[in-house]
Amino acid sequence: MTILRARLVRRAALLVAAGLAMAGCDAGRPPAGQLRFRTDDFVIRVSSETRPTRALEPIYWRVTVHDAETGLPISGGQGRIFATNQDMKTVSNGLEETQELGTYRSNLMYVTAGMWAMAIQFRRDSTQVLQKTVDWTQDILSADEPGNFETPQTTRRDPNPAAQDSAVVPPASPAATPPAAAPKKN
Repeated sequence: MTILRARLVRRAALLVAAGLAMAGCDAGRPPAGQLRFRTDDFVIRVSSETRPTRALEPIYWRVTVHDAETGLPISGGQGRIFATNQDMKTVSNGLEETQELGTYRSNLMYVTAGMWAMAIQFRRDSTQVLQKTVDWTQDILSADEPGNFETPQTTRRDPNPAAQDSAVVPPASPAATPPAAAPKKN
């Protein structure tokens, strides 16, 4: 009887240890690039579906909205996403409901590269007041050349600084230098 009880205690301890190990596995961390905002009634998560975010290209945004008290997804809501840059250029677009509960989609096309202040406004239906999230900044990269459909590549810098400067001419070896011609006497 004591051997059976000892085995049960060991198994229970093993299960508890396995549960603690699994609980420590980042399962609750939001996906990379996802921002989370809270308004009076909503928890709003925003992520860019288009990466990298470049000017003059449609950038698709995925927005999920849940009730702040119950945690249930909000369906049938209305909202918009908008952005303004330092030159006071503004872009905005409405949120379109998707097949997923509480998930909306929109796209924006930024006219210039640089930092853009962004925010979202959302409401359950047309009888409610729009609730605005806190502003966040989004860095928009410069546009790619027109007609270039290749994936942008980064270039590496050569660790040799002489290879970067075309004005630097390497010194010639003495064996390769032709001898100076002697002046002619008349």
